Amino acid sequence: MYEKTQEGMRREEKILETSNSSTPLREPYSKPSIGTTLTSIFSSMPLIRVLVRRDLRLRYHSSVLGYLWTLIEPLMLAGAYYFVFIILRGTSEPMYPLLVLTGILVWSMFAKTVRFGVNSLVKNAGLIQQIQFPHATLIVAKCGANYIITTMSMLVLIPFILMYDLSISWRIIYVIYGLFMTGILACAVGFLLAPVNVRYRDVDHLIGFLTRVGFFLTPIMYTMSFIPEKYHWWYLAVNPMAVNISTVRSGILGSELIIDPASVLFSFVSTMFLLFCGLLIYSKQQNKAVKYL
Repeated sequence: MYEKTQEGMRREEKILETSNSSTPLREPYSKPSIGTTLTSIFSSMPLIRVLVRRDLRLRYHSSVLGYLWTLIEPLMLAGAYYFVFIILRGTSEPMYPLLVLTGILVWSMFAKTVRFGVNSLVKNAGLIQQIQFPHATLIVAKCGANYIITTMSMLVLIPFILMYDLSISWRIIYVIYGLFMTGILACAVGFLLAPVNVRYRDVDHLIGFLTRVGFFLTPIMYTMSFIPEKYHWWYLAVNPMAVNISTVRSGILGSELIIDPASVLFSFVSTMFLLFCGLLIYSKQQNKAVKYL
């Protein structure tokens, strides 16, 4: 099995090397703009697929259980939360373990994608220096890999859905939308800070601190009912992850949106604006940043 994995990795590395001929963009000589960055991303989808597979394989290639860890880890978390908050504490919040586990899965996707995205240039310095390819694909690939892992991890919610006698409805689209916007937000932060992190490595430590603080400032271990209603709008306006998690929870519960639809719209606009700013800064700074690798 290990030899098969190694063979697959070598094959994908060969594809990565040969992608230079099909991807004529050598970023140090390309005119920096959002248009060229987006063009390089969309024209490099085969390369992104290779990078996603490579990332997934490298994460689990030395593990006996492999991809099963995407289910085992959240299952163990679910068991721990059920024991603490239902058996020991006896919380009055209906379906509390399901809500908490959903929040943790979505937040984990965001935090990991941001951390990997911000470090994408630094961690792949050797690859960048040896091979000509659009560096932006590294951030997109990390987002794609974490999206796949989170989607697989969501399967652990099925026992809770059955236990609480919830039915799957068309509102499952809320889950898809919430995860998609979480990925977009994480990519936006990655594009924004990846070039800065190359020159100032303190950014990585700052991101680690902010994601830990954000865990407690976002409705993960609690729901929006914990926040006074008069502060809901401002709270959701400055914390798009609160919107994404609440939207995913609504889809899992098969209910109407837990939050005001206007907050969802505002979060969508602000996330897209942040993505625009991230792409703009990345496009302007990527060539300068590579010199510090």
